[in-house]
Amino acid sequence: MQSLNSLYFPETILPRHLRNCLLLLPDTLHLLQPVEPVQEETEAKPDDDIFMEQGICQVHTPSLLGKDRERFVGLLSEIRNRKDGFAEQLSSLTLAHLSQEKGSGDHNSQAILSTLLGGQVPADPESEEENKKAALWQARLVLALAEILDKEEAELASTLSDIDDSELALFQDLKGEEEGGDGNKEDNPFAELARIKAKLNQPRPGTVKRRCQAWKTLYSSGETTNNFWFWMTSQEEAAELFINEYEEKAGRNAVPLLLLDLPEQMYMREKDALKSIKDFQEKAATVRHDIIEKLTDIVSKDHLNIVDPVALLPDAGLLARDWNDLIEYCFPEERFGRKKLDLQFLANISLDELIRNTKTNSINHSIVARYKE
Repeated sequence: MQSLNSLYFPETILPRHLRNCLLLLPDTLHLLQPVEPVQEETEAKPDDDIFMEQGICQVHTPSLLGKDRERFVGLLSEIRNRKDGFAEQLSSLTLAHLSQEKGSGDHNSQAILSTLLGGQVPADPESEEENKKAALWQARLVLALAEILDKEEAELASTLSDIDDSELALFQDLKGEEEGGDGNKEDNPFAELARIKAKLNQPRPGTVKRRCQAWKTLYSSGETTNNFWFWMTSQEEAAELFINEYEEKAGRNAVPLLLLDLPEQMYMREKDALKSIKDFQEKAATVRHDIIEKLTDIVSKDHLNIVDPVALLPDAGLLARDWNDLIEYCFPEERFGRKKLDLQFLANISLDELIRNTKTNSINHSIVARYKE
């Protein structure tokens, strides 16, 4: 049986509830990380990394920091321990200047690196190799800072989730808001709490594009263990950026191939989540096998002059129906919520080729899967 290896982008870490949902289809979920782990770290996480121990989740750092790792990790530790919003301010500054063209942004980029290196002003780049090193260092920093901010937001979301909507409604009833109308919003902490919860998962303007750019820089900096043709993301803007880049380069549109249901949330302990995933994959073995085999066959086809999704996957409706029925049986929408996994087919180009501009002999086509509302 064919196995399905998926590469997730542009985030470099995933909250467990999202990872659990995405792993129902692929056999493995791969992530890039800006900093390679050391042996002591990989051995120090017993229960938390059961997915990695079994190879279901894997992480890659295409270009290792090596001797610079200790300095980079120390910098990140200092940023995490600052209590004055330094991480967010520095992230905004770095993200902004990472996307600038050479010229006006060079001085500010040098200033950023000087700040990060404890006042040591890096030498002006004199070669293409030094330019690449500087760009990669900034890309790592963007991704690492984004991880810090994501973790802070996830922790806040976890705290806020202890007060669910029903409890908020109860508090509002006790305050007499149903009888008294809107009341004084300035004195209503629950309205503010609801506003914060609603905005938590909204990406900051412009950061997805710059995060994607940093991710691509890291991806292009070295080799990964697989030539991935199945890429997943929960950021629709990130998917659109890659698809738009493909359409501009290929001169044709991406083609919708398959639309599958997935749970929206699976908040479970590691072992419980792993068991739920394996139980589902066992129940869905036939339809999973069919989907993976047919997707593998599609991306292995020769050059396509005409791209007809019906001809490529004539039983897409039947596959989606059988899959969705099993998702509902194992993860009822009422309890687990519901999202879609939208598979878009990118003909005649691999994503590796799209990013690195290098031809991959074994992969002729690719698929971007958007996990969306």
